[in-house]
Amino acid sequence: MVLTDVLADARALPRAEQFRLIQELAAALLRDEAPLIEAGREYPVWSPDAAFGAADVLLRSLDADRGQS
Repeated sequence: MVLTDVLADARALPRAEQFRLIQELAAALLRDEAPLIEAGREYPVWSPDAAFGAADVLLRSLDADRGQS
C-alpha cells in the first residue's frame, strides 16, 4: 500500500475517525522514540546562583543606564 492510497482512505473516514487515526499514529511514533529523559538518571542543571561575573556585568550595565537617564 502506498501513501496516496492511505491518504485517500483516511480522507474518506468520518471526522472523528480521522482524529482517532491521528492519535494512533502519534502514539505509535512516540513508542518508537527513545526517551529524552531516563528515569533514575541524574542530569546536570546550570544555575546562575554562582555566576558572580555575570552579575557584576549586569550591575555595571544597570548603573551605567541609571547614569544616562
